[in-house]
Amino acid sequence: MPVSGSHRSGNHRAGSGSHRRVGRDRRPGRRLAALLAGVTTGVGVCVLAAFVIFSGLGVGRDGGGSGEVIGSGAAETTPARGERTQVPDACGVLNSEITDRLVPGAQSNPADNYQASDQQSQCVWGAYNGKRKRQLTVELRAITAGQGGPVEAARRTFADERGADESGKALLVGQELAEKRDIEGVGDEGYVVYSVDEGQGSGEAVANVRMGNVLVTVHYSGGDGGDALGSSAAMDGAEEAVKGAADALDAS
Repeated sequence: MPVSGSHRSGNHRAGSGSHRRVGRDRRPGRRLAALLAGVTTGVGVCVLAAFVIFSGLGVGRDGGGSGEVIGSGAAETTPARGERTQVPDACGVLNSEITDRLVPGAQSNPADNYQASDQQSQCVWGAYNGKRKRQLTVELRAITAGQGGPVEAARRTFADERGADESGKALLVGQELAEKRDIEGVGDEGYVVYSVDEGQGSGEAVANVRMGNVLVTVHYSGGDGGDALGSSAAMDGAEEAVKGAADALDAS
């Protein structure tokens, strides 16, 4: 029974290769909201094993990405300076201080149904018991091929995703894009957006940062006793996580 956090916009459509941005599938997306509105402890344990994070793991989101990120047919070349051909395990890029603060008591779990590889990795932390529900997802993607080279392909992919996220494209019924802002001082470019479903008591922030040919994407959402996680807590939390992941990537 997947739970979701349905990120509604900026989805990657799969290209000819395997790299896809985790976008929240419409079906599981609705279920996350329901979970946040009140799920039993027993269901929470089940969900952590199968929910596949706010994104429908491995399912390209419905609008947005150019789909050319990987396997676009470009010939293999020696990576230019600063380009990455692989990313670290996403479950190891955040220190416990960040995860304990954002998702108290949660354990990291590789995302189910996600085709991890040297070029992409995703991890999820979920806390579903009690009135305070939280879910955090970190995804790393190295764009290793594309027209104009990996960095240019990553720029185009990032631009497509930003346009979809900041326009609220593919939002589910009941969800509204409420805020957006740039992320400064991390990587080459970045942004964070916040959307809310008051009826379901769910609020979510999505932060996305480009570092050369690597995209670091964070989903952070939740609710408190039926009230949606507020924009400040959601956006600040997502930004803290994306910065922590970017710092780890720099150090790797």
